[in-house]
Amino acid sequence: MSKGSATEIGLAIERAIARGDLPAGHRLPSVRSHSDELGVAPGTVAAAYKQLAEAGLIIAGRGRQGTRVAPRSAPAVGAATVYRRVATGQVDAQHGSPDPAFLPDLSAALAHGAAVAATSYGAPIVLDGLAEAASRQFRADGVAADALMVTNGSMDAVERILRAHALKPGDRVGVEDPGHIPVHQLVRSAGLVLVPLPVDDEGITPEGLALALNDRLAALVITPRAQNPTGAALSQARAEQLGALLVDRPEVVVVHDDHAGPVAGPEYHEVPVPGPHWVTVRSMGKSLGPDLRIALLAGDRDTMDRVSTGFGNGPGWVSHILQGAVSHLLADPATGILIDRAATTYGHRRDRLIAALADRGVAARGRSGFNVWVPDVNEQATVDAARDAGLAILAGDPWRVRSGSAVRITASRLGDDQIDAAAEAVASANRPGTRRAASA
Repeated sequence: MSKGSATEIGLAIERAIARGDLPAGHRLPSVRSHSDELGVAPGTVAAAYKQLAEAGLIIAGRGRQGTRVAPRSAPAVGAATVYRRVATGQVDAQHGSPDPAFLPDLSAALAHGAAVAATSYGAPIVLDGLAEAASRQFRADGVAADALMVTNGSMDAVERILRAHALKPGDRVGVEDPGHIPVHQLVRSAGLVLVPLPVDDEGITPEGLALALNDRLAALVITPRAQNPTGAALSQARAEQLGALLVDRPEVVVVHDDHAGPVAGPEYHEVPVPGPHWVTVRSMGKSLGPDLRIALLAGDRDTMDRVSTGFGNGPGWVSHILQGAVSHLLADPATGILIDRAATTYGHRRDRLIAALADRGVAARGRSGFNVWVPDVNEQATVDAARDAGLAILAGDPWRVRSGSAVRITASRLGDDQIDAAAEAVASANRPGTRRAASA
């Protein structure tokens, strides 16, 4: 195995696991013995093991159990287990949901959908009306699609895209860190190697992507805006920087997960992809309602054909009632007005929370979307303080791979008084003295 930094040691072990040289259950050397073997400090090996454990590749046991290679299907924290029941009287600032006040009335839309519902098998996968509405929306954002497709939400789309390109166990997929829990879980459950990429306010950092590309990425999942959980949004300059790094890597499948769509706030920018395989995924749930399980896909024809074939061999199609409802809403000017109002209001609430935290000496992030990310805090103490103040927020641990501690606060439903209460709870839990006591 390679000598050197913790990253180099970790990558060498990752490759050995991917090749099958280190099978599930294999016991790794102790930190001390491995450091002696490599001629490096024990702390370097310990850091490498920590990174591998955080990525779900190894399991650190105690005593005679030792540290072992994780099974391919090792359970990890999934999105469904992250959220806790919101107690009666508590404000829900954890679920990342839209404000119902800014969701359209579905009555007329569903009636329209029922009128165009399929009455026999063999109907087209994508309704003409929805294809036209999707094309208009994508063109408005500069997305030139070779072909269109519809899936049951954005995570269904991401899973089908990765499967369509027949990625093999051990192939490496770049994901954001911190990043969307279901994306991390999809990658892990397929036996693929999760490669965490650092995120700042403008999205994936060029330095992080450059490092990952040196080690043969097979695919890359990017959130152009409303990045979950940090609220990052790609600028035009950042998108171009990332695209330039991909010029010599045309084999990388690039997925843009625009899960929030136009309610995210900022103007849409995506990475210009030099390779032949790319998809832009836009979910309708955040702007039109979470129960409308529809995601619009624009991409290269080969990928869309593969996804379409896989869909046809499985569920066959997405409900034409839902497709018809979405096409009706997207064609209604009132929907556009409501979405614009929602984006403006969500932006105000994010900015208001970030400012309230700053007034109390706490730095936070959130350029777009529903959430505000508060880094460098005591996670459990902060969650407890918010609960005592009547708000349900979430510790950042499930979203993190190698990034530091944080909490996520959903601001999309918070009024000004609730924003002040949340900011005060975060600040009180992390003041000098208070924080040390909570961590003890």
